[in-house]
Amino acid sequence: MSVGKNGGQDRQSQDSKNKKRKREKRKKKQRERKEEFRKPTVEEEIEIARVIEEKEKDLIEISMVEEMVLRWFHKYLKVFEKKESERVPTRKTWDHIIDLRKSFVLKKEKIYLLSRIEREEVQEFVKD
Repeated sequence: MSVGKNGGQDRQSQDSKNKKRKREKRKKKQRERKEEFRKPTVEEEIEIARVIEEKEKDLIEISMVEEMVLRWFHKYLKVFEKKESERVPTRKTWDHIIDLRKSFVLKKEKIYLLSRIEREEVQEFVKD
């Protein structure tokens, strides 16, 4: 197997290109590491503190919910969380309109018989 006149030079230039690429990769990794460990700015520190505070509130809220919800419903705790309760559930294939007859008239009736005191308590609760 013979190598031409330029064969040795081509191999050397290829080796030097490979070495150069490796050096560039190393330098790039070093720069990335420096960026990873740089000191956060004041704005970033404020944002980090806000996120931590929000997460702590969520943890406190979760522990409160765990205390209020019966143990056998703990597998459904996510439903009782504030964020989950504020969003509208996604539409499902079984969601449908209930068509009423044209002659239907809605009757306003009391669902539960309550005493005057109980009614006042319910009305006050609904206002809150």
